[in-house]
Amino acid sequence: MQENGQLPTGRKLLMLRDLKNIDWASIGIRLLSGWFVACSVGIFQGKVGFDVLAFVSGVNLLTFALIILTLFLLLTLLKKLTPFPVDAWALGATSLFYGLLIAARNRNFYFAIGVIFALSLIGYYLLRGDKLWLGKLVLSKKAAIVLIAAAGAFFAVYVGGLTTLRYLNYAASTYDFGIFAQMFHHMKETLLPNTTCERNILLSHFAIHLSPIYYLLLPGYFLFPSPIYLQVMQGLVVASGIIPLFLLAKHFSLSNKVSAAIGVVYALHPALAGSCFYDIHENMFLTPLLLWTFYFLEKQKWPLMYLFAFLTCLVKEDAPVYIACIALFLLFSRKELFHGPILLAGSILYFGIAMLILQYMGQGVMIGRYDNFISDADLGLISVFKTLILNPAYLINEVFNQEKLQYMVVMLLPVAGIPLLNRKISQLFLLIPFLLVNLMSDYPYQHSIVFQYNFGTLAFFFYLVVINISVLEPRFRRYALPFMVSSTAVFFLVNVGGYTDNIQSYITNREQLQKMDACLEMVPEDAMVQATGYLVPKLSNRMVLYDYHYNQESESPHETEYVVLDLRPGREKGAEEKMEEYIEKGYEATAYEEDLVVILRNPQYAESQ
Repeated sequence: MQENGQLPTGRKLLMLRDLKNIDWASIGIRLLSGWFVACSVGIFQGKVGFDVLAFVSGVNLLTFALIILTLFLLLTLLKKLTPFPVDAWALGATSLFYGLLIAARNRNFYFAIGVIFALSLIGYYLLRGDKLWLGKLVLSKKAAIVLIAAAGAFFAVYVGGLTTLRYLNYAASTYDFGIFAQMFHHMKETLLPNTTCERNILLSHFAIHLSPIYYLLLPGYFLFPSPIYLQVMQGLVVASGIIPLFLLAKHFSLSNKVSAAIGVVYALHPALAGSCFYDIHENMFLTPLLLWTFYFLEKQKWPLMYLFAFLTCLVKEDAPVYIACIALFLLFSRKELFHGPILLAGSILYFGIAMLILQYMGQGVMIGRYDNFISDADLGLISVFKTLILNPAYLINEVFNQEKLQYMVVMLLPVAGIPLLNRKISQLFLLIPFLLVNLMSDYPYQHSIVFQYNFGTLAFFFYLVVINISVLEPRFRRYALPFMVSSTAVFFLVNVGGYTDNIQSYITNREQLQKMDACLEMVPEDAMVQATGYLVPKLSNRMVLYDYHYNQESESPHETEYVVLDLRPGREKGAEEKMEEYIEKGYEATAYEEDLVVILRNPQYAESQ
């Protein structure tokens, strides 16, 4: 009974107690989960990008509120039906989905950092006290292997499929895919790694870079003699590195759950996939070969370790540097006084022989990428050490700038900086490739995640992740592994998610691409040809093929029977004018598709030879 319109004191106390018993945290989580879903739906329905203020006016407030309410009620019902932490998982899933969605729509480095920071705050709340019950999650070895296989398959399909479409879309060019495509044609016909388009003369590619490892792909090329085979194999070769990585994780007694998480991070690391999208390069072998070298080192299966170390040296003339760093680690960290010195001596010997071959039998050693450290030209590469000793501040100046700091973040954040958390000072030997190959040079491609110079460094990073995470506290792992998975997924979408545009481009331009293919098929396979850059890979099954621009700019350009020009708008400046000039010279247009391609033939060519 009310007194003066007020509730009795006892009833007030009961109501206050009921309010205190309400799980406000769960209510807030459900509302927040609904909010993330409503925001995600708004992104899909929005007619303008979310990064402009006008986006807000396009959001239907009633629909927005109904989505939040619907998910709130659904989660409330599920909460009553199961003891499973529905609320926590809903918040984790919806926030992660929204974060990945906006990261995919706004491919900006600083925006990605903001997304990762926001996800980290939510992740910290969910992981504190194990609200997600991840600590109770037990993953069988079979399930871990399935996850690892799925991650590897995703990488192989994503990279192999999209780089194949890059080739089919005429988006790959002479430098560098056309070179390797023609080289494999020569290897099939003569077993020699020759090209004509690389330096405008008949020349062994090994005179430029000593890469006998390519012969491992030759048997398959006999069965599938196509540039597509090379793109597909790149994805498979790099993906195969997940196998020794998983074996390393099991060797260090990491749980199936931790091992699977590291494998997923490997497959999603933006620099691993990004390194593949300038098409096939010999460096792709570095990641799996180095990881196998580390595995057999840990297992102390020395003959196999030496085998894979030797195979690594065959990748490129500078690959012995990676093996030398492993040897120093083996010597000083593992106190291996027998195999360490042998491995070090072998790597130095191979490196010296490779340098001599390139210097006296090839086109010389490429040291120009370290010109920023060569203070005395007469000393060559030795001058680099002189600079480092006499002016160490210069090293800091060259390594720590905005461009390279961004690169460091994208390389290290997906692995939670664990490669830097070294318990032993001797592990620093394994960071030398990162400094030497990627950070010291002012050659911009060596500190870019979309070029081929990251493969070796990433093998070292993932080995350091395995050996360091095995000794870090379980509490650190509880936070580090989800952070690694989420941040690498964000950076993957931001940095390499855009390559899916190749799919839409291929579908949209299918008719034009077929017309270009039909035209190029009219060029005889035994003819001497020069073609503009984006057409060279499609014409690479010819023994004599020159890059048009390289040929025309040389001191003595080659005369060829056929000249093939790319007429697509924006591809070749002045291509139409060049076509007219050739026709005025007496060339015949044997095939022509407006704004696509023209094939010009010199009818006097046979008489002039």
